[in-house]
Amino acid sequence: MQILDKNRNTDIGKKFGFSKIKNYADFQKTVPVRHYEDLREFIARQEDDQKPCITAEQPVMYAQTSGTTGKPKYIPILPETIKQYRCSQHCVAYAIHSAMPKTYSGKVLAIVSPAVEGYLPSGTPYGSMSGLIYRSMPEFVSANYVIPASVFEVADYELKYRLITVFALAEENITLIATANPSTLLKIAEILNTHWAALVHEIGTGNSYGLHANPQRAEALKNLHARKCVIIFADIWPNLQTVTTWTYGSCAVLIPGLKRQLSATTRIVEMGYLSSEFRGSITIDAVRNKAIPTIHENFFEFVARDRWDDNTAEFQTISSLVEGKQYYVIVTTQNGLYRYFINDIIEVDGWYNGTPTIRFVQKGKGVVNLTGEKLYESQVIEAVNRIKLALNIDFNFFMMLGCPDLLRYTLYIAAEPFAQVTVLLEKHLSDLNIEFSAKRQSGRLLQTSVCFVSRMTADAYKKHCLEQGQREGQFKFLKLQNSRDCAFDFEPYKVNVHAD
Repeated sequence: MQILDKNRNTDIGKKFGFSKIKNYADFQKTVPVRHYEDLREFIARQEDDQKPCITAEQPVMYAQTSGTTGKPKYIPILPETIKQYRCSQHCVAYAIHSAMPKTYSGKVLAIVSPAVEGYLPSGTPYGSMSGLIYRSMPEFVSANYVIPASVFEVADYELKYRLITVFALAEENITLIATANPSTLLKIAEILNTHWAALVHEIGTGNSYGLHANPQRAEALKNLHARKCVIIFADIWPNLQTVTTWTYGSCAVLIPGLKRQLSATTRIVEMGYLSSEFRGSITIDAVRNKAIPTIHENFFEFVARDRWDDNTAEFQTISSLVEGKQYYVIVTTQNGLYRYFINDIIEVDGWYNGTPTIRFVQKGKGVVNLTGEKLYESQVIEAVNRIKLALNIDFNFFMMLGCPDLLRYTLYIAAEPFAQVTVLLEKHLSDLNIEFSAKRQSGRLLQTSVCFVSRMTADAYKKHCLEQGQREGQFKFLKLQNSRDCAFDFEPYKVNVHAD
């Protein structure tokens, strides 16, 4: 009611009669579930006209993320949004400090995207929520950052990750590492062991990005390498207490590899349910990795996963959630997202006092997210259509699977093998999805694989799905899936693996 009252005189507030809504039943009846494209016009018009179209407050910046079309999504960031994030970060910092008091005794290796990545025609900046979080950390944390903020603004991904690695390697007393995706840390581990001698030399001489020469540290690292051929984080940072990152969803498969980099005493803490659109949870128990929804900031609605998937949605509020069940999330936020469907699936994994604790499971149908790229089915379809047009070919079946274990997408095509498809596929997906492009350039997402399959594959796949219980009348090919959700075996139908 506070959110509706604050924004009742906006264009969207007048359209849906916010001032007449008296309770949840009114809200549910009056305001439809929305997707970003339903809100894009209001967000754009508020920025162009500088009038309250979607929020009473004018945004001071926008969080940019990939959208279902080639156009990025711009999520309004209000002064209140930044204030809320700062408050949430204080809560998380306190929870970690309570569980592991030595976490903040040394330096902090925090790795984020730049807070400002560009400017809209109006002059308002856009950037990343992780960059904002970096800025919003408590002063006792930010004062100990290892990486200068300017490093995150380096456009060349190889150079940027090399700089992050050398600045981190130069500091011995790192006690906290924080980054959203564990794939970033595994990439740093790879750079360390691939370019060790050059990195150590740079630490000894310094560089033009603000790294001061430290011959003593360089000598210590040389001696370390003389004793051990393969270096892990535990060797470099013996005082490392805590790593906070995503541990659920597709990131879960990377955690064993990350643990092999750490000592037995270093604790991995779940970063929480976070997105560019809103912060969904706060890790309140850093020992058991339990996170409560941000009920002090946002209004949540949920639909049981099976009820949404079979089109019998029944909306629930937070008090009626059941432990062990999975739900789609619909959220109303302070920054203009009203009954917003983000296509995320969460699971209730416990209780903290009287509040359910939640963890992110995966994106819903039509979206796969391996390293933060959030690839949409519509983008895959458009990329394939562009390939068809460019090569003047046609085929009756294609499907892309994203594999969390390999951090790679594979496109299966029922056609004769043809050249250039991988190059064209990567180009078009990068054009359509800014996050896909960024993750490919940084190397966190591996090159897309293409496998050609026989023309019988479509019928075989449909038969398989019907045998699994899908209804004939409701059957449709999902062009993009998480490999874990697809039990069909493509192996017998391959005609040429990785043809180009």
